[in-house]
Amino acid sequence: MYKTNKISFLCLIIATIVCVSCSDKTVAPDDSNPIGEFRDTTFVDVSYGLHTRQKYDVHLPARRNINTPVILMIHGGAWTAGQKEDFNQYIELIKSRWNSVAIVTMNYRYASTANKIHHAEIMADIASVVDHLSTNSSKYQISKNIGVIGASAGAHLAMIYAYKYNSNIKCAGDIFGPAIFNDWEWYNGFNIATGGKTGDILTEYVGKSWDTTAYKAVSPYWNVSSTTQPTIIFHGSLDPVVPVYHSQWHFNKLKALNVPTQYHEYIAFHGFDRTQSEDVITKLLAFFRVYLQ
Repeated sequence: MYKTNKISFLCLIIATIVCVSCSDKTVAPDDSNPIGEFRDTTFVDVSYGLHTRQKYDVHLPARRNINTPVILMIHGGAWTAGQKEDFNQYIELIKSRWNSVAIVTMNYRYASTANKIHHAEIMADIASVVDHLSTNSSKYQISKNIGVIGASAGAHLAMIYAYKYNSNIKCAGDIFGPAIFNDWEWYNGFNIATGGKTGDILTEYVGKSWDTTAYKAVSPYWNVSSTTQPTIIFHGSLDPVVPVYHSQWHFNKLKALNVPTQYHEYIAFHGFDRTQSEDVITKLLAFFRVYLQ
């Protein structure tokens, strides 16, 4: 949809969100290797569908059993870019602070008008990963209790999936994700990350141009209720990509409905530096330890 140099710039933006680390020791999935040995084990590129993008990685802690909770992480990239490895730095931070939680990072099919992949198809991908984890919970020695985290577009995906499609998700972590799609000023504005109009990106994801009903239907803000899962939110006050008021208004609505929630704002653009990222993970894990049971 966009020129190569714009996609390259988008990837640079993603890189500022989480610095990719290649230090993970990984092993290929192998049913002959019993997980019951209880080593720190990482299975990479586990297939949950036939498309090349339908892969996930699962990081299993040594101290695990059928009660081990799971954090599912969903990458950003304007719904049309990004990869599961974008969270590698966050994975290391999580492991260093909570060494008895399982971590899953997933790829999903990119939104594409040409390929007829939009909101429903991406929701189906997330549901397939959750179902695959549930089916293999005994093999992996993990619980079916899952909390979801996302950054940017991935935060939107995490929230809307939990709020609208899976009430069994225990809690959600929103790292500068858009919450209000029927925001005309945002829709009609310029997106510095892609070098195009935000509306073009949203049209690709939703599958149609401006439509108040359709855009509200995929907005986390408009899918909040008193039974919405506990949600912790992080945003940069100088964010030029996703307006900070999306998170502020979202937080206020959650609070008004007595949904357990926290909101943390940093002096940052669309991405956090190392110190801020460490603070995000510290606060996020403290929140998840309470509600991911």
